[in-house]
Amino acid sequence: MTIEAAFNFLTLSDIDKELDAGPAGIGIICFPLAGLIMGFVLIAVNRLFEPYLPSEILALLLLAVLILATAGRHLAGTQKTFSASGRKIPAPNSDRLQIHGLVAVLLILLFKSRAMEVVGEGRALSLLVTPLLARWSLVIFLFGATPATSDAGARIAQRVRSWHVIFASVASVGFALFIAGEHTLWIALALSVIALLMRGYLQRRRGGISLANCGALIDIGEALGFTLSASL
Repeated sequence: MTIEAAFNFLTLSDIDKELDAGPAGIGIICFPLAGLIMGFVLIAVNRLFEPYLPSEILALLLLAVLILATAGRHLAGTQKTFSASGRKIPAPNSDRLQIHGLVAVLLILLFKSRAMEVVGEGRALSLLVTPLLARWSLVIFLFGATPATSDAGARIAQRVRSWHVIFASVASVGFALFIAGEHTLWIALALSVIALLMRGYLQRRRGGISLANCGALIDIGEALGFTLSASL
């Protein structure tokens, strides 16, 4: 798996061609790097507009940049994940399941926006660290996961090795600790627990993970990371 494929994967785009090019490798451990680059983009936007916009509007702008950076595909994955079911549901319940997905997306957007609004002076560090740790948690989520389908997410899960997890963990958590301080350890712990719990639930109730679940995990991780940054 190439670095280019890794960045494509984190936008949940079609990467069939790249996946066939070779075995997993440096691309997987670059998942957090994609988050770090996104963090620098958010910091640049924050610094550019902070003198001119009130905190509420700036938070919405940052949220819009975050969505545009992934073409909204993570939110689509969240909607699909929470609208799906592990068993056959009668037709009358299909609308109710769609509402579950919509509510999940709205809650994630609300938590992200509100957390970025109230985080105060720590906003820049939160914008840098949270996307990084959210994508680091994806490596943990994929390691040892059982694929439910044959899509790109499932195929990458089969290629993740223990050394990918170790390297990504040391680099990502170490960098976050050095840049933002000890409270990032609590954020990293929370995100890793969420990744493991979500993987366990999906494997037990739905037979494994899919590409949409990867987007959902990143969105949930970002919402939780921003919220904890504003609270700790």
